Amino acid sequence: MDGILSIWNDRDDQIAELYESWYVREHVPERLGIPGFLAAYRYQAVRGAPHFMTYYRLTSPRVLSSPEYLAKVAAPTELTRRIMAQFRHMTRTACTLAYRSDPGAMGGYVASAYAEMPAAIDADRLLQHALAVRHEPHVLSVQIWRAAPDSANPANRESRLRPGGDRTIEAAIVIDVMREQDALHIEESAAVAIRRSLGTEASTLRSGVYRLLGAWHSPDSERLRAQDLR
Repeated sequence: MDGILSIWNDRDDQIAELYESWYVREHVPERLGIPGFLAAYRYQAVRGAPHFMTYYRLTSPRVLSSPEYLAKVAAPTELTRRIMAQFRHMTRTACTLAYRSDPGAMGGYVASAYAEMPAAIDADRLLQHALAVRHEPHVLSVQIWRAAPDSANPANRESRLRPGGDRTIEAAIVIDVMREQDALHIEESAAVAIRRSLGTEASTLRSGVYRLLGAWHSPDSERLRAQDLR
């Protein structure tokens, strides 16, 4: 079962440069050194909030309960402590990759929409909308993320460093496109897909358009790719 660690967040402007350096030079390499972390993708908002979106591709959501991962989050570096204290509006959830239309396609922009917990999601209706969206012009790939069981979302020391705690999502749809105007156009379709899959239970729904900042792949990912080519 493929996993996703989904993250949306803001941060204080005063740490902007330090935040970028920490993410690229320390945080991403540290995470991709943990067995089961395959790739990291970082985005910045063109429209919508929070201002940043990051997701990690995992071999399984259970990676976030592994001894190797828990050891890392139990002993954050001094710089991580400093940066995490400046995080704002953090939404972080271990998810299963419930659907992806084209695993080999990735664009320079994504339109995303998600429903925060608690929410009643009609999985069949959400999939129907995703299947319809994938045929729209300029769409490269459509993903559906669903929150993994609570056991894959343990509280950890890092989460306690972030003011206000972490919100969680019930489901998200992420649509890859090539160009900004395509993402701006398709954002409403992403929001509609989530909105129309909601049951009667009220939920906070957020959507946005994000530009890709960078993508990184782990040694585990490269080994799996080599195996697939054999």
